[in-house]
Amino acid sequence: MSHLSDIDSAYRKLNFRADMLYEFVILYHNFIYTQHAYEAEHCNMVEIHTLTYIDDCPGITATQLSKLWHKSKSSISQIIKKLTEAGYVEKRYRENNEKTALLYVTDKGKRLSSIHKAYDVADITQTTAHLEERCSKEDLDAFYRIIAEYIKLLKSE
Repeated sequence: MSHLSDIDSAYRKLNFRADMLYEFVILYHNFIYTQHAYEAEHCNMVEIHTLTYIDDCPGITATQLSKLWHKSKSSISQIIKKLTEAGYVEKRYRENNEKTALLYVTDKGKRLSSIHKAYDVADITQTTAHLEERCSKEDLDAFYRIIAEYIKLLKSE
């Protein structure tokens, strides 16, 4: 019985931080999949960041995006389909190769990507200022170092 109470005690001590991390991940997940208004356009963060990435890397493929975003090719294909149907992205095929679609933003997509970049600059600046009011620069640097290490751990699993 003592062994179980030791485990229970250790669990309670360690779980506080784990619960905080779970709450952050859940809240952030919900945030990135919520529709956001970029002027008159509504996209979630995954869609708009995918559009901007295509803008920054013209000719990228769905397979490359799926590896980059750690998403299934099916999931990325759905995002690309939505962006294509909305007139933001177009597919082009190499001559003699109609299997692999190369992705490019349209003029309409470039405008939305620019709006998104301006939005992100303002949002990141505001968020950083908010955090700097409550945390030191060293705290923030440590946070991002820890996040980088956490990413490495998750990628290695």
